[in-house]
Amino acid sequence: MKIRKEFQIFFVILVMLLVVSYYFDYQISEELYNRSSLVCRSIHVFAQLPAYLLMAFFSAGIFNSRSRDYSAYSMLSAAGGFLLTAVFGFLCGYVFLYNLGLYSITLIMAIDIGIFVCCYMVTKLICDHDALALRKASKLGLSSFALILFITLIGTAFFDRIPFRRLDGTVNVFEPWYLSGFSFEPTGFLNRSFPSITMALTADILLINLVPEFARRFRDRKTILSMISFSWILLVAISQLILGYSYLSDILIGLLIGCLSILLFSIIYYRKPKVNSSENLS
Repeated sequence: MKIRKEFQIFFVILVMLLVVSYYFDYQISEELYNRSSLVCRSIHVFAQLPAYLLMAFFSAGIFNSRSRDYSAYSMLSAAGGFLLTAVFGFLCGYVFLYNLGLYSITLIMAIDIGIFVCCYMVTKLICDHDALALRKASKLGLSSFALILFITLIGTAFFDRIPFRRLDGTVNVFEPWYLSGFSFEPTGFLNRSFPSITMALTADILLINLVPEFARRFRDRKTILSMISFSWILLVAISQLILGYSYLSDILIGLLIGCLSILLFSIIYYRKPKVNSSENLS
């Protein structure tokens, strides 16, 4: 699979910023920190929603693009797609209301049902155009999400790095991520910052660039989709820095995990089959 030029530039920028974070990680957070920023707090509320919405969409895509032969594989796809769409819809409602300081199981279930119905209807409409392309993109999206979540949860469980907002200058002392101690804590993602789970999941918005693969009307809008995804990543990254949830290095490593996971499964699902030379001669 050929990587588009803007993605190559994106990777180069990430690597360059990693070099900057090596020298100025703490100074950048100290300069930008503003825990009371209403704009950044608003962005943080929605930060992970695009990833969960995309996963709900791709789960519905698995459901609607399955074969109708009533085989065991088809029935498993139907059950898995149905369940995952409901789960990701529930996560959207829960994360959104939780960040707003609200909790209502009735509202969460209402959001869940609304997302489920919308994803089902949209993927059903798209499926009539190119079911195979939709299924391939859906498998790529769900696979990369699972890998991103696995790597980041393992990382935060072992890397004992305290977020900037929890430093008090006496008990806790800033340490570069590569010097952070290793201390296993299963729920480390609740109070550790490396790598940034939020940014790793935010990288999933890059998957909207797969839309032209199965939706014909978007095939002339690839640049617009790229601008939307990159802009959202930039906004979330800046908000995480300002709120003190993550250092620059946390953000960059999280993004790299997300991007490389997507790239890995893109290569797997979009690789071209080898053509037998004897067949070409014939």
